Amino acid sequence: MSNQRTELLRKNFLFQELDEAELARLADVCAEETHPAGKAIVSEGETGHELYLVLKGGVNIVKGEGQSFLSYIGSGGYFGEMAVFMEAAVRTASCVAAMETITLRLDRATLDSYCEQNPDAGVRVYRAIIKALAERLQATSGDLAMLMKAQVMDQSRIAGVVATKK
Repeated sequence: MSNQRTELLRKNFLFQELDEAELARLADVCAEETHPAGKAIVSEGETGHELYLVLKGGVNIVKGEGQSFLSYIGSGGYFGEMAVFMEAAVRTASCVAAMETITLRLDRATLDSYCEQNPDAGVRVYRAIIKALAERLQATSGDLAMLMKAQVMDQSRIAGVVATKK
């Protein structure tokens, strides 16, 4: 199973720059967990400190009281990475095992300890994190700009209608 763990970590963008020995050390400190179908692995609104990598099975990402489906993460995927890098990160969605699912769990304290003990590897991991967060921020900024433009257009249409009614 350790080989599967190493392979899963190698495929994840956060750890793909690590060499074999670094990956093996990281795989050794990850906790393996089995989740039955239907079990919430993380719940929206709770505070989290863990990153999860899906070793086997799959996870539905759902949001809100009605558990609106957002996406599916299968084997090789991951979720919860923001919680590893933010103090008191609040989960923005629930992640529910779609079937029996095996995950690797890596919490913030364990990752911090690993990076302190393996500083060269730590720099590469944190660079990958910074890149991923910057890409997400850029995408979010683009989405926000589009929404703002649409709102301004709607407001100008309303102003035009009001002006014709005077």
